[in-house]
Amino acid sequence: MGGLKLNEKLIAFIVYWIVTPRGSNHSTLSEEDLLLIYYIMNKVKLNWIHIFKDHMQKAIRLSDFHYPYAILISKFLHYFEVDIEEELAEIINPSSEINSGSLSKMGFTKIDGRWVSKDGDQAGSSGTHDEETEVAANL
Repeated sequence: MGGLKLNEKLIAFIVYWIVTPRGSNHSTLSEEDLLLIYYIMNKVKLNWIHIFKDHMQKAIRLSDFHYPYAILISKFLHYFEVDIEEELAEIINPSSEINSGSLSKMGFTKIDGRWVSKDGDQAGSSGTHDEETEVAANL
């Protein structure tokens, strides 16, 4: 991931931790990760339902894939009053949060309220003020 720019690194982080989480090597992007990053960066329309469904099916078959969207699914279960009293629970550790420590480990540092990669690639340096830049600036 060393060759990615700030916005690309942030999108990659979201792709492999949130959209398609897995339990192994987060420093190496899969072909699917690279395609998703490319499509997002180039504003290509995606069938997100298919992507989510495909990942959930992989989580059933492969031990390396984790079930995503726990909070959303929990809200559905609560809304439809599904009894989950006897289900196993997985505790979420603070280390799973995206915070300044996570960004620092990815090679960013905060200068004048903005996250900048150590190689000098600053969010928004292209002169555009897009949503990713706003997210990066406010973390």
